[in-house]
Amino acid sequence: MKKRILIADDEEAIRILLAMALKTYDYEVDIVENGLEAINNIYKKSYDLIITDYMMPEMDGLELTKRIRSEYPSIPILIVTANGPEHDFLESGATLYIEKPFSVLEIQNIIKMMLK
Repeated sequence: MKKRILIADDEEAIRILLAMALKTYDYEVDIVENGLEAINNIYKKSYDLIITDYMMPEMDGLELTKRIRSEYPSIPILIVTANGPEHDFLESGATLYIEKPFSVLEIQNIIKMMLK
């Protein structure tokens, strides 16, 4: 069965880059623009991994992580950030975080590791 990944990022270029990088591994990938859309998707479908940007309108990555963690404690969450409070990410329940800019190979390897 294909692993399902949800990507929440307000930057279209990042969403597309991540989706293309992950589809090469035959993951099923859904993309949304913000945390509220992510929450709506999570209620409709189950995911094996959530990738979220830190800075987004509507609901940022920290708030999204806290919401997911409170209702779905076992879903791994990867926060992508250009600059952010790393300590807060892990405290909010994120499994890992990666700083921008990152290489496609770097993110593919992190995701493979998280989905084992």
